[in-house]
Amino acid sequence: MYTPVFPYKGNQLILTSDRVTIHAKSDAIFLFGKQAVGLSSTNTINLDASNKIILAGPVIELGNKAQTLGEPVVLGNTLNQTLLTLLDALEALASQLAQASTSKPGATAQYVSQAGSYLSNSIEQLRLQLQPGISQILSKNTFTR
Repeated sequence: MYTPVFPYKGNQLILTSDRVTIHAKSDAIFLFGKQAVGLSSTNTINLDASNKIILAGPVIELGNKAQTLGEPVVLGNTLNQTLLTLLDALEALASQLAQASTSKPGATAQYVSQAGSYLSNSIEQLRLQLQPGISQILSKNTFTR
């Protein structure tokens, strides 16, 4: 969070009133600051849009010091694909186990062995995808706390 230095030495504009309204009738309002643009309120800050709200930056922190004290947000589509891969592996295991039969012990052992190998390989692949630092389901630039 940017903390301004006081007392300020240089040109500045201070506007104090009970209410301030800035309205652009046909285009846009732009606020620029070389060091920062701060919005502060003792109650709430509202961002409303009919279409979308875009937050862009190399790092987006949702909460104070979220990158250092918080954790990355989960990427929904990537997490969904990872969970689908896990479900595929569990479904294959269930299918193999369903073919097991007490009347054919040798065949049953083969089904269970194949199912175990497939599930073990799938778990190892998922574990590699979820390793800290290389995980594909964690955002590399958006953090929350």
